[in-house]
Amino acid sequence: MMFSTIRALVGWAFQMNEAIPVKSARYGEFSAPAFGGMSPGELKDMAVDILAKISRLPAAEQAAIAAYFTGDIRAINAAADLLPAGWPTALRRELARGWANGEQLARSQELIGETFMLSQQTTSRRWQDARRTLGIGMQRGLDVLELQLTHYIRHPSRKNLHRYACIAA
Repeated sequence: MMFSTIRALVGWAFQMNEAIPVKSARYGEFSAPAFGGMSPGELKDMAVDILAKISRLPAAEQAAIAAYFTGDIRAINAAADLLPAGWPTALRRELARGWANGEQLARSQELIGETFMLSQQTTSRRWQDARRTLGIGMQRGLDVLELQLTHYIRHPSRKNLHRYACIAA
């Protein structure tokens, strides 16, 4: 079973973890050829193995990946804890939620600034800092996972593509 990118693989693992492995088939049919002959139970086991690798990542990377791929409020709150402690907690949560929802804030930066008594420039700078901090955490985690799961990825990133290639003497 091959995935085009590490993001696709991790996204599939989170989706598969929540799915119930049920398959209806004709008599004598084992599984669809798209899944490489793996049964639904084997696919679920593979997803659990990938999530176990994610749970072994450092807390910052784990929180960023979980918030991005699940959008769960607990994961977003954990990702908000990665942002500077000097910022108000509600602001950190709102910025983390905006980052996890495709970098779309629920409110405009002007309204956020008015709520937390911040200027437009400060609000914009904090939004950029939050995106950078959480994005770096997620990318670090995905880079580590990509090295561990290269055999499932059709197009590894350029920096990991030749990581273990032999160097000519």
